Order: sequence, then C-alpha cells, then structure tokens
Amino acid sequence: MGKPIITLTTDFGTRDGYVGAVKGVIKRINPDVEVVDISHEVEHFDILGAAFVLNNFYRYFPRGTVHLAVVDPGVGSERQPLLIKSQDFFFVGPDNGIFNFVLQNETITDMVVLANKKYFLTEPSVTFHARDIFAPVAAYLSLGIDVNEFGPTAKECLKLVIPEPRLSKGKLSGEIIHVDGFGNLVTNLTAESLRSKKITAITVGRRRIERLTGSYSEIEEGKVGALIGSSNLLEIALNQGSAQEALRSRVGSAVTITFK
Repeated sequence: MGKPIITLTTDFGTRDGYVGAVKGVIKRINPDVEVVDISHEVEHFDILGAAFVLNNFYRYFPRGTVHLAVVDPGVGSERQPLLIKSQDFFFVGPDNGIFNFVLQNETITDMVVLANKKYFLTEPSVTFHARDIFAPVAAYLSLGIDVNEFGPTAKECLKLVIPEPRLSKGKLSGEIIHVDGFGNLVTNLTAESLRSKKITAITVGRRRIERLTGSYSEIEEGKVGALIGSSNLLEIALNQGSAQEALRSRVGSAVTITFK
C-alpha cells in the first residue's frame, strides 16, 4: 500500500503563505503523508467554481485519499465544519455547498460535524479554519483515525442551487457555470441533453456558432467554437485564446441551443 494522500483545493493563491501554513500543519502531524496541490487559484469566494474543480479530479485518486477543499467566505460564521466519508474517499471542508457534486455522485457512508477539539490546533483562529481545523483533521484522517472520533453525525449538508437547462419547442436554454484558466466557458448543458438533437445553432450573447466540433483543434485558429469537454458538458472555446475575453461572457451568461 502506498503513502496516504491529501489533496488541497483553495482560493488562497500562493503569494501570502497560507498554503504553506496548511501544509506545515499536515506534515507536523503526519510527516509521511503525500500532499498534492490541485489548485490554489480558484476565484476568491467562488464556491460553485471550487465545487466544479473538485468534481473534475477527486475520483482519479487512489481509494482512501483525503480531499481537503476550502473556499470559505463564511469562515467564523455558524456554518458547519464538515467531514464526509464516501465508499472510496474522505472530504474535509466548510459546509457551504463546496461538496455539492460529491453528494450527487458518491455513495456517502458518514457525514460528521467537526467538533472534537482534540483534533484541532489549540485555540483555532476565527479567520483561518483551513489551518486550525481542516488541516489537522485531514492529517489525523490520513493516520487512520476513525471518522466518528471527530464529532457528531451531521443531520444535513448544504447544497448549491445549480441552474437547470430549460427546454422549449426547438430550443434548449442554459448558462455558463464555470470559466476555466484558459478562458473556456463551461455550461450546464450536458452531452446527454444534446445527443439526440440536430443542432442548428449555438448562441452566446451575439455570437452564433453553427455546430459542435470534436476537439479544440478542430476550431479554426482565432475563432470561437463549441464542443463537449472533459467534464461531459458543453464548452465554448476560442482556439489559442480566451472565449471569455472574446465574448465578454461570465458565469451566468446565457447559452441557447436551437435544433430541429
């Protein structure tokens, strides 16, 4: 069996040393754990974006991996610090919707409110739960401490309200739910929802795209196109450029599919 693994997903950036503090706490408790950075460049306070990033990678890690995810605009409030155990993974972070897709896709076996201060740093700060609560809990989990040692069962977990596509005669209306680091616009329109439709146009703002392409490279250089991305969702992309900048679009911008 290999080393235990803890992954980190945050909106901390790398300028101020917050990530280093989290890693230091983890390594002090379990020097043998492998800590894997996923991203520290999630947009500040973007819980949906963090949930999307988490959903794109967590299942590709070995069974037993601890996924620590912290984008926490409500730190210091009454929101719960949470530990979730599925059949294959552990998830640690704030109960603010960041585990939305995990709850949809995983078989959850335990959900615990982090309350046992034995597994926190002494006198946790009200502004840095990632360092003082979530990091030590993740580290102790990697040492094999039982989930139920950390606190009582959580009665519920906050879920985000994800916009649903709207279907009308000859039209499917959706919106952008994520913008990745390349400026690709990820929508809430799934491959399955488009599979049986003969698309006549994809409209984003004033830009009309005639058809789906199979890959980024099939889009003419400098042009905007549409394809099904690795998340199995419709993406709007600019070959070797940023679709977000070209179309001046953002999360919440409308995307409309017309079909026969």
